[in-house]
Amino acid sequence: MEIDDLIKTSILRLLCFGLLALGGCAVQDSRVAQHGKTQLLGLKEVDLVSCLGGPDQRLNFPGTDVLTWYATSSSSLGFTPPVVGGFSINNGGYCHVTVRLDAGIATHVIYSGEKNGTMAPDAYCAPIMRSCLAELSSRPHQNVPPDPDRHPEKTR
Repeated sequence: MEIDDLIKTSILRLLCFGLLALGGCAVQDSRVAQHGKTQLLGLKEVDLVSCLGGPDQRLNFPGTDVLTWYATSSSSLGFTPPVVGGFSINNGGYCHVTVRLDAGIATHVIYSGEKNGTMAPDAYCAPIMRSCLAELSSRPHQNVPPDPDRHPEKTR
């Protein structure tokens, strides 16, 4: 086998490995996005804003608000072998996270935009959801009403 063939084989193997790695990340990102969709349901507007930041767009209707956040994401794989020229694979998209609030409570979450990675629906929505999910998981007893029988000022 010639050196050129070895280089081509090595490049092909690295490319395949890189694509598999990116694909695995995209699938994980898809899971994060899907989980985030369900975790936002039932949150109050103040909790959404503290989690996702201020919305990029807001529409108001009687009794209903629609809030939208814009997120972008990109991934790339690059390789420059010492003898042959370099190559790179770039993939990126954007996600709009739109939340419907009825009486101030999140009742519906949709994703729109160029949001799907290869075989990974909604993968480009993961970055905005990942930080929000981390914030929500760090809060003790999210959305649990206080126990009316326990008041610090009461003594028994």
